[in-house]
Amino acid sequence: MTVKHNSSANTIRYPRTGKRGLPQQFPRRLYEMLECENRASDDKGFNQGVIQWSRSGRAFQITDVALFASTILPKYFRTSKFSSFQRNLN
Repeated sequence: MTVKHNSSANTIRYPRTGKRGLPQQFPRRLYEMLECENRASDDKGFNQGVIQWSRSGRAFQITDVALFASTILPKYFRTSKFSSFQRNLN
């Protein structure tokens, strides 16, 4: 996914790849969730968060599925069901 930064307004423009030319919501929210949660775990001094990027940065891992579904998923998505999240990944 290519993200363009608009320097004049400091806004992020996402590529138009979804229905009717709208940006895909799931990949954007997933990326934002990973970035925010990694930043939060780094700020608190944790070595591992509930969800984190892999060392290569090309994948992510969830270390505690139950905690992820109950606390993190509802902050970024309209569901707290891990199966719905998993279905969107496929």
